[in-house]
Amino acid sequence: MEQAAHLHSLAERIHHATDDLPAPESTHSLASICEEVENQVRVIAGPFTSLASEATFHSRSVNRHPGATDSLAHHKVALMTRAADPLGWALANLGEAVAQIGHLQEISADPRTPERAKATATARATLDDRLASAHAHLSNAASNLHRDADRLIAPASSIRRASAPPTAEPNRPPAALPGPPTASRTPR
Repeated sequence: MEQAAHLHSLAERIHHATDDLPAPESTHSLASICEEVENQVRVIAGPFTSLASEATFHSRSVNRHPGATDSLAHHKVALMTRAADPLGWALANLGEAVAQIGHLQEISADPRTPERAKATATARATLDDRLASAHAHLSNAASNLHRDADRLIAPASSIRRASAPPTAEPNRPPAALPGPPTASRTPR
């Protein structure tokens, strides 16, 4: 139960970060969006660091005391670290969002022209796209962690009998979601 509670707790932290991300097409000022993104990058980095730390601790424990770790701990770490992939994509998308915020700030210093309006609209659309993608990746990570925590509650005997890792739904988002960020700056 403690193993599952840990995964549920981690999933809740990620859900809260998802809820606190600025919404795409937000009417908030660019400065406000930038502050919200900055805060959520810090929040998301926490669970990402927890995943890496847990995997490292578990690996050290296995190396120092072979055979001493139980299969439930192995299973928990395997399930937990699967969340690293969508969390990494979310952080990458937020990185691109920050780049677009910088680009929008740069554009705002230009004289008002039709080209500036077009560049602003393009950068804003990319910003909104990155925020939506980060939100989707975070939701995916949290949902998977909740589901995986529930799987840990299953009787330990079924976990011990499984010789191969469970076939889980992939952490990667559906193909309809935006993939890794691409360079989107318009030349000046």
